[in-house]
Amino acid sequence: MKLNPDDYFSRQRRIARNRLASRCRGKPPSSRTKTKGRGTRPEPLIAPKVIGLYNKNIQAELVVFLRNLRKACTRRSSVTISFAQTEKVNSCGTLLMLAEIDRITRSLRGRCRLKCGYPKDETVEKVFQQIGLFDILEKRHRLQVTDEDTTVAKWRYASDVSVNQVSADALMKIIQAQLPAGYKKLVTGVGEAMDNAVHHAYLRPRGDRLSGSASADERRWWVFAEVLDGWLHVAFCDLGLGIPVTLPEKWAEQIEDIVKLTMLSEGKKDRNMIRRSLELGRTRTEQDHRGKGMRRNILKAAQDLGGRLSVYSNMGAVGIDFSTTPPTYKDGAYTESILGTVIQWAIPVKEMQDLEDEHDNHSNR
Repeated sequence: MKLNPDDYFSRQRRIARNRLASRCRGKPPSSRTKTKGRGTRPEPLIAPKVIGLYNKNIQAELVVFLRNLRKACTRRSSVTISFAQTEKVNSCGTLLMLAEIDRITRSLRGRCRLKCGYPKDETVEKVFQQIGLFDILEKRHRLQVTDEDTTVAKWRYASDVSVNQVSADALMKIIQAQLPAGYKKLVTGVGEAMDNAVHHAYLRPRGDRLSGSASADERRWWVFAEVLDGWLHVAFCDLGLGIPVTLPEKWAEQIEDIVKLTMLSEGKKDRNMIRRSLELGRTRTEQDHRGKGMRRNILKAAQDLGGRLSVYSNMGAVGIDFSTTPPTYKDGAYTESILGTVIQWAIPVKEMQDLEDEHDNHSNR
């Protein structure tokens, strides 16, 4: 039944009086009443329990977190990350997260302040101090990192926007006392990854929420290095288009068969593209001074030093372990894209005496 105008307005006044009376008595307002006001603070974004890329679930949690972080930072003037639940950090996932946070702070400086809380896990907090994440977020260091912190003390970090092997070489020399003979091959591999990032990975803007500014679209790369449990780990990251996107533009004839496999999922296509990139060896421009392809330097560095190589790009992953005979292969097809490329070399570290003996043998030849 339709109310006449007098009855309608009387009813609205009665509802308003009752609502005001309820508030005065301390009762909560109706569930239909909006409560958001000036004093309301957005909830912090919760970082994953494990920050890594090494399996589908862990990778997906990190990618979704980073996507939500970019979204929040473009919509708010202040965003806080909570690391309270983070208990474990893997070098590849941590490097990707640091790269994304660094890009956000550079792109949105003056428009969004990105902050974080301290992790509950002391080791995680020390890692964030050591790799410079707290410096990017302007977070005070409150713990001391000593040589006894074996899982933390030897983490090192560098970032740049140019092809500068000096940066990689300097990073390695910091921990040179524990490097295996022939580590220059690894520096060459890192330099090749830098070249790919600067000349190929950023052919076009990334196309995410941050794209459009010079800071967001600059051709930047990030590198980690650490010595842990007898292994030297070097991880490289760029936030470009990814191998599965750039490979067809550089090697159209060689990957035509993969492109035609329309029944494959995006993750499997990306995985196959990474595999193929490791098999190709000539340059894009046929110029000797320009990149030699992933097989020539990036793969060879791990192969010659008896190490392991892991490549993550967009929705695919490929790993090769050269410490076994024959080499063992692992790969993955994910459902979420990291929107970039992460490459990790793991090289067994020889004892100092072995290095000295090897040096003496070369000197006597």
